[in-house]
Amino acid sequence: MRFTPIILMGLGLLSLTAAAQATLSALPPTNPCTGPSGLLAELDRPTVADSACVVPKGRAIIEMGYAHENTAAGTRQTFPQAELRFGLPDANEFVLLPPNATYAANEHGGETDASATVMGLKHEWGYTRRWIYTGEALVTVPGGPNSRGGSNGWGLAVNGIVGYTVTRAFSLGLMLGITHLYDNTGRRYTSINPDLTATWLIDPRWQAYIEVVEQSHTGYGQGSGSDSDAGIQYLISRRIEVDAEIGQRLSGALGGYRHYWGVGAGWEF
Repeated sequence: MRFTPIILMGLGLLSLTAAAQATLSALPPTNPCTGPSGLLAELDRPTVADSACVVPKGRAIIEMGYAHENTAAGTRQTFPQAELRFGLPDANEFVLLPPNATYAANEHGGETDASATVMGLKHEWGYTRRWIYTGEALVTVPGGPNSRGGSNGWGLAVNGIVGYTVTRAFSLGLMLGITHLYDNTGRRYTSINPDLTATWLIDPRWQAYIEVVEQSHTGYGQGSGSDSDAGIQYLISRRIEVDAEIGQRLSGALGGYRHYWGVGAGWEF
């Protein structure tokens, strides 16, 4: 299993900076998920990695998006990329990802397919002035063999998520996960999935990010793959966000596209 130098550098950086906690001030830490720009930290989209923040108790977040992908065979359009997140007591969160519709087109025509439903729980273990630690478990619901984007068995993903605040404006995030999934024919495969994200808070309303994501296996009988993406987010208000992104395949067949662009939004209520 081989990972790119960017992922390895990120893993090393997060490990080395752990020693910095010993020099932090004794003042009570500020929750990195709050403040005027808190929604930018809470949202899972538009990155592949999930946020280390959980939705506050009694609140909810709706995220939606659209992506236009160029593939080897033609183009694909994916929507609504919906994610529903609900804040629970004791720093917990319930998440539901309904199926996405994907319209694939080529010179011979087009067809629409649907992805599987995913649901799960996220728990925030704690935070310091610079660090936040979170874990989540996600279950993929079987969608049957007739859906090319579905799952013919119960899938499971377990992710550890760590966020590190380098400066007030610059942060790093690492998500390391293990997935055990089935394809639409019932063949199962397991993958280890590191994901490194860097964010830059330009001002309280604008944030830019860049991300590298990898999988040790992109499907049954398939090898590793890696993609990169970058984007910009804007807060219309403290509760409403819009974003735009672009993505590029680096190696393998992760995601099934060559490159893509997308737009989306998030709303907390």
